[in-house]
Amino acid sequence: MVYYGPEKLKKINEINEISVVKKDNLLKFLYDYKERLDVFHKHLILVSISSQNNFSLIVGYNPDGKIIYGVTISNPFERTPSLYKIKDYYDEQLANFYDTLFGSSKIPKIQAGILRFPIQTHFLAVGGDKSLVVKEMFYEEVTGKSWLNFAKKVDAKTYEKILKLSNGQINFLKTFVTDDGVYFVGINNGEYRNLYAEFFAVLRNKYGFSPGKFFPISGIKEKVVGMFKINLEDINNTIIMEKIELFVKDFLKFREFVKELGG
Repeated sequence: MVYYGPEKLKKINEINEISVVKKDNLLKFLYDYKERLDVFHKHLILVSISSQNNFSLIVGYNPDGKIIYGVTISNPFERTPSLYKIKDYYDEQLANFYDTLFGSSKIPKIQAGILRFPIQTHFLAVGGDKSLVVKEMFYEEVTGKSWLNFAKKVDAKTYEKILKLSNGQINFLKTFVTDDGVYFVGINNGEYRNLYAEFFAVLRNKYGFSPGKFFPISGIKEKVVGMFKINLEDINNTIIMEKIELFVKDFLKFREFVKELGG
Protein backbone atom coordinates (compact mmCIF):
# COMPACT_ATOMS: atom_id res chain seq x y z
CA MET A 1 0.00 0.00 0.00
CA VAL A 2 1.07 3.58 -0.61
CA TYR A 3 0.01 7.04 0.59
CA TYR A 4 0.67 10.60 -0.61
CA GLY A 5 -0.60 13.70 1.14
CA PRO A 6 -0.51 15.55 4.47
CA GLU A 7 -0.19 13.77 7.80
CA LYS A 8 -3.62 15.05 8.88
CA LEU A 9 -5.33 13.01 6.17
CA LYS A 10 -3.30 9.83 6.63
CA LYS A 11 -6.23 8.40 8.57
CA ILE A 12 -7.82 7.57 5.20
CA ASN A 13 -5.56 4.48 5.11
CA GLU A 14 -8.15 2.92 7.43
CA ILE A 15 -10.56 2.82 4.48
CA ASN A 16 -8.77 -0.29 3.25
CA GLU A 17 -10.39 -2.20 6.11
CA ILE A 18 -13.75 -0.37 6.18
CA SER A 19 -14.55 -0.74 2.48
CA VAL A 20 -13.89 -4.49 2.24
CA VAL A 21 -17.43 -5.19 3.49
CA LYS A 22 -19.09 -4.17 0.22
CA LYS A 23 -16.21 -4.84 -2.15
CA ASP A 24 -17.70 -7.95 -3.77
CA ASN A 25 -21.03 -6.27 -4.53
CA LEU A 26 -19.30 -3.24 -5.99
CA LEU A 27 -17.09 -5.34 -8.24
CA LYS A 28 -20.11 -7.39 -9.36
CA PHE A 29 -21.79 -4.16 -10.51
CA LEU A 30 -18.63 -3.21 -12.44
CA TYR A 31 -18.47 -6.59 -14.20
CA ASP A 32 -22.18 -6.48 -15.05
CA TYR A 33 -21.31 -3.69 -17.49
CA LYS A 34 -18.06 -5.15 -18.80
CA GLU A 35 -19.32 -5.62 -22.36
CA ARG A 36 -20.57 -2.03 -22.55
CA LEU A 37 -17.30 -0.42 -21.45
CA ASP A 38 -14.57 0.46 -23.92
CA VAL A 39 -11.09 -0.37 -22.54
CA PHE A 40 -12.57 -2.16 -19.52
CA HIS A 41 -9.33 -2.25 -17.50
CA LYS A 42 -9.26 1.58 -17.40
CA HIS A 43 -12.57 1.71 -15.54
CA LEU A 44 -13.29 1.43 -11.84
CA ILE A 45 -16.26 1.25 -9.53
CA LEU A 46 -16.13 4.37 -7.41
CA VAL A 47 -17.88 5.47 -4.22
CA SER A 48 -17.94 9.17 -3.37
CA ILE A 49 -18.90 10.65 0.01
CA SER A 50 -19.39 14.41 0.04
CA SER A 51 -21.24 17.30 1.66
CA GLN A 52 -21.92 20.86 0.54
CA ASN A 53 -18.96 23.24 0.79
CA ASN A 54 -16.58 20.46 1.79
CA PHE A 55 -14.14 18.07 0.18
CA SER A 56 -15.04 14.58 -1.04
CA LEU A 57 -13.84 11.22 0.21
CA ILE A 58 -13.56 8.57 -2.49
CA VAL A 59 -12.86 4.85 -2.59
CA GLY A 60 -12.79 2.69 -5.69
CA TYR A 61 -11.74 -0.65 -7.16
CA ASN A 62 -10.39 -1.47 -10.59
CA PRO A 63 -11.44 -4.72 -12.36
CA ASP A 64 -8.62 -6.60 -10.59
CA GLY A 65 -10.04 -5.60 -7.20
CA LYS A 66 -7.16 -3.23 -6.45
CA ILE A 67 -8.19 -0.35 -4.21
CA ILE A 68 -7.66 3.39 -4.53
CA TYR A 69 -8.92 5.98 -2.05
CA GLY A 70 -8.41 9.65 -1.36
CA VAL A 71 -9.68 13.10 -0.50
CA THR A 72 -10.58 15.25 -3.50
CA ILE A 73 -11.47 18.91 -4.00
CA SER A 74 -14.63 18.07 -5.95
CA ASN A 75 -17.05 15.17 -6.13
CA PRO A 76 -15.75 13.16 -9.14
CA PHE A 77 -19.30 12.45 -10.31
CA GLU A 78 -19.92 16.19 -10.67
CA ARG A 79 -16.80 16.57 -12.79
CA THR A 80 -17.38 13.46 -14.91
CA PRO A 81 -20.98 12.17 -15.02
CA SER A 82 -21.30 8.39 -14.77
CA LEU A 83 -23.48 6.49 -17.24
CA TYR A 84 -23.80 3.57 -14.85
CA LYS A 85 -24.63 4.39 -11.23
CA ILE A 86 -25.93 2.30 -8.36
CA LYS A 87 -29.32 3.73 -7.44
CA ASP A 88 -29.74 4.90 -3.82
CA TYR A 89 -26.36 3.54 -2.75
CA TYR A 90 -25.52 4.01 0.92
CA ASP A 91 -22.70 2.86 3.19
CA GLU A 92 -23.13 3.76 6.85
CA GLN A 93 -19.55 2.91 7.77
CA LEU A 94 -18.13 5.24 5.13
CA ALA A 95 -20.61 7.97 6.10
CA ASN A 96 -19.47 7.73 9.73
CA PHE A 97 -15.83 7.71 8.65
CA TYR A 98 -16.42 10.87 6.61
CA ASP A 99 -17.94 12.59 9.65
CA THR A 100 -14.93 11.54 11.75
CA LEU A 101 -12.49 12.82 9.15
CA PHE A 102 -14.07 16.24 8.58
CA GLY A 103 -16.16 16.75 11.72
CA SER A 104 -19.19 17.32 9.53
CA SER A 105 -22.58 17.72 11.20
CA LYS A 106 -24.43 17.34 7.90
CA ILE A 107 -25.58 14.03 6.48
CA PRO A 108 -23.13 13.30 3.65
CA LYS A 109 -24.23 12.49 0.13
CA ILE A 110 -23.06 9.08 -1.07
CA GLN A 111 -22.89 8.06 -4.72
CA ALA A 112 -21.53 4.97 -6.44
CA GLY A 113 -20.95 4.33 -10.10
CA ILE A 114 -18.51 3.43 -12.84
CA LEU A 115 -15.93 5.96 -13.95
CA ARG A 116 -12.90 5.77 -16.18
CA PHE A 117 -9.39 6.85 -15.25
CA PRO A 118 -8.25 9.53 -14.90
CA ILE A 119 -10.46 10.71 -12.03
CA GLN A 120 -10.64 14.37 -13.01
CA THR A 121 -10.43 16.24 -9.74
CA HIS A 122 -7.39 17.25 -7.70
CA PHE A 123 -6.47 14.87 -4.89
CA LEU A 124 -5.41 16.41 -1.59
CA ALA A 125 -4.45 12.91 -0.44
CA VAL A 126 -4.39 9.56 -2.20
CA GLY A 127 -3.63 6.01 -1.13
CA GLY A 128 -4.25 2.41 -1.99
CA ASP A 129 -2.66 -0.43 -3.90
CA LYS A 130 0.82 0.70 -4.86
CA SER A 131 0.83 -0.81 -8.35
CA LEU A 132 -2.49 0.87 -9.23
CA VAL A 133 -1.76 4.30 -7.73
CA VAL A 134 1.79 4.55 -9.08
CA LYS A 135 0.67 3.37 -12.53
CA GLU A 136 -2.02 6.05 -12.78
CA MET A 137 0.37 8.70 -11.47
CA PHE A 138 2.89 7.77 -14.14
CA TYR A 139 0.20 7.91 -16.83
CA GLU A 140 -0.71 11.42 -15.65
CA GLU A 141 2.91 12.53 -15.87
CA VAL A 142 3.12 11.24 -19.44
CA THR A 143 -0.06 13.07 -20.45
CA GLY A 144 0.82 16.26 -18.56
CA LYS A 145 -2.06 16.06 -16.10
CA SER A 146 -1.97 16.45 -12.32
CA TRP A 147 -4.98 14.94 -10.62
CA LEU A 148 -3.59 12.18 -8.38
CA ASN A 149 -0.14 13.74 -8.51
CA PHE A 150 -1.40 16.95 -6.90
CA ALA A 151 -1.40 15.06 -3.57
CA LYS A 152 2.41 14.95 -3.73
CA LYS A 153 2.44 18.76 -3.44
CA VAL A 154 0.10 18.90 -0.44
CA ASP A 155 2.24 18.98 2.68
CA ALA A 156 0.99 20.11 6.11
CA LYS A 157 1.52 23.81 5.33
CA THR A 158 -0.27 23.64 1.98
CA TYR A 159 -3.18 21.69 3.43
CA GLU A 160 -3.68 24.28 6.18
CA LYS A 161 -3.73 27.04 3.56
CA ILE A 162 -6.26 25.12 1.46
CA LEU A 163 -8.46 24.61 4.53
CA LYS A 164 -8.25 28.32 5.35
CA LEU A 165 -9.16 29.38 1.82
CA SER A 166 -11.93 26.81 1.39
CA ASN A 167 -15.14 28.77 2.04
CA GLY A 168 -13.05 31.33 3.89
CA GLN A 169 -12.78 35.10 3.97
CA ILE A 170 -10.06 37.74 3.69
CA ASN A 171 -11.66 41.00 4.73
CA PHE A 172 -14.28 41.76 2.03
CA LEU A 173 -13.12 38.85 -0.17
CA LYS A 174 -14.86 35.49 0.16
CA THR A 175 -12.60 32.61 -0.88
CA PHE A 176 -13.45 29.29 -2.52
CA VAL A 177 -11.14 26.41 -3.48
CA THR A 178 -12.14 24.68 -6.72
CA ASP A 179 -10.47 22.46 -9.31
CA ASP A 180 -10.17 25.52 -11.55
CA GLY A 181 -8.26 27.46 -8.91
CA VAL A 182 -8.84 29.56 -5.80
CA TYR A 183 -11.56 32.17 -6.30
CA PHE A 184 -11.65 35.52 -4.49
CA VAL A 185 -15.10 37.10 -4.60
CA GLY A 186 -15.50 40.75 -3.61
CA ILE A 187 -18.55 41.52 -1.46
CA ASN A 188 -20.03 44.96 -0.78
CA ASN A 189 -22.99 45.34 1.58
CA GLY A 190 -23.67 49.02 1.06
CA GLU A 191 -24.24 51.55 -1.72
CA TYR A 192 -22.15 52.41 -4.79
CA ARG A 193 -22.02 48.82 -6.03
CA ASN A 194 -21.39 49.83 -9.67
CA LEU A 195 -18.61 52.20 -8.67
CA TYR A 196 -16.91 49.56 -6.53
CA ALA A 197 -17.27 47.01 -9.33
CA GLU A 198 -15.43 49.33 -11.71
CA PHE A 199 -12.62 49.91 -9.24
CA PHE A 200 -12.42 46.17 -8.49
CA ALA A 201 -11.82 45.56 -12.22
CA VAL A 202 -9.14 48.28 -12.27
CA LEU A 203 -7.30 46.64 -9.37
CA ARG A 204 -7.64 43.20 -10.93
CA ASN A 205 -5.90 44.47 -14.05
CA LYS A 206 -3.32 46.37 -11.99
CA TYR A 207 -2.22 43.24 -10.14
CA GLY A 208 -2.60 40.93 -13.14
CA PHE A 209 -5.21 38.57 -11.71
CA SER A 210 -7.35 36.38 -13.95
CA PRO A 211 -11.14 36.94 -13.78
CA GLY A 212 -11.57 33.16 -14.02
CA LYS A 213 -14.51 31.25 -15.42
CA PHE A 214 -18.10 31.69 -14.33
CA PHE A 215 -18.35 30.76 -10.67
CA PRO A 216 -21.80 29.98 -9.21
CA ILE A 217 -22.51 32.11 -6.15
CA SER A 218 -25.68 31.47 -4.21
CA GLY A 219 -27.21 33.88 -1.71
CA ILE A 220 -24.74 36.75 -2.24
CA LYS A 221 -25.01 37.41 -5.97
CA GLU A 222 -26.54 40.87 -5.52
CA LYS A 223 -23.61 41.89 -3.27
CA VAL A 224 -20.78 40.79 -5.57
CA VAL A 225 -18.63 43.56 -7.04
CA GLY A 226 -16.12 41.34 -8.79
CA MET A 227 -13.93 38.27 -8.62
CA PHE A 228 -10.55 36.91 -9.58
CA LYS A 229 -8.72 33.63 -9.21
CA ILE A 230 -5.25 32.21 -8.77
CA ASN A 231 -3.93 28.77 -9.70
CA LEU A 232 -3.98 26.06 -7.04
CA GLU A 233 -0.20 25.79 -7.37
CA ASP A 234 0.15 29.47 -6.40
CA ILE A 235 -1.22 29.02 -2.87
CA ASN A 236 2.37 28.94 -1.59
CA ASN A 237 3.55 31.74 -3.89
CA THR A 238 4.59 34.54 -1.52
CA ILE A 239 4.60 37.21 -4.23
CA ILE A 240 1.04 36.43 -5.33
CA MET A 241 -0.27 36.29 -1.76
CA GLU A 242 1.36 39.67 -1.09
CA LYS A 243 -0.37 41.06 -4.18
CA ILE A 244 -3.71 39.93 -2.74
CA GLU A 245 -2.93 41.80 0.49
CA LEU A 246 -2.13 44.95 -1.51
CA PHE A 247 -5.32 44.48 -3.54
CA VAL A 248 -7.34 44.45 -0.30
CA LYS A 249 -5.57 47.53 1.10
CA ASP A 250 -6.10 49.51 -2.13
CA PHE A 251 -9.77 48.60 -2.26
CA LEU A 252 -10.38 49.52 1.39
CA LYS A 253 -8.67 52.89 0.88
CA PHE A 254 -10.90 53.60 -2.11
CA ARG A 255 -14.01 52.54 -0.20
CA GLU A 256 -13.08 54.90 2.66
CA PHE A 257 -12.50 57.70 0.15
CA VAL A 258 -15.97 57.17 -1.39
CA LYS A 259 -17.59 57.22 2.05
CA GLU A 260 -15.89 60.51 2.92
CA LEU A 261 -17.12 62.05 -0.33
CA GLY A 262 -20.62 60.91 0.45
CA GLY A 263 -20.57 62.70 3.75
